[in-house]
Amino acid sequence: MVRKTITINDDLFQNLELNQIIDQYQSFSELVSNALQLLVEKQKKEHYKEAMIEASKDQLYLEDMKTIEDDFQYADLENDT
Repeated sequence: MVRKTITINDDLFQNLELNQIIDQYQSFSELVSNALQLLVEKQKKEHYKEAMIEASKDQLYLEDMKTIEDDFQYADLENDT
């Protein structure tokens, strides 16, 4: 585990206290770690979204997706009975 010292804006800290967000965690470190983890997940989702937008403009990718869709069209109609 990495130990870091942080400084936050007074207004932000007061807002955390006012909304009782700090009370939801065992420690301030846990709150910060949780918030940073959410930030990482948000950025991963944003990068994935950007990659999918780029892929949607790539003709070779679109052709590959069409081929896969055609290959599995009958499997999608199968019943598990």
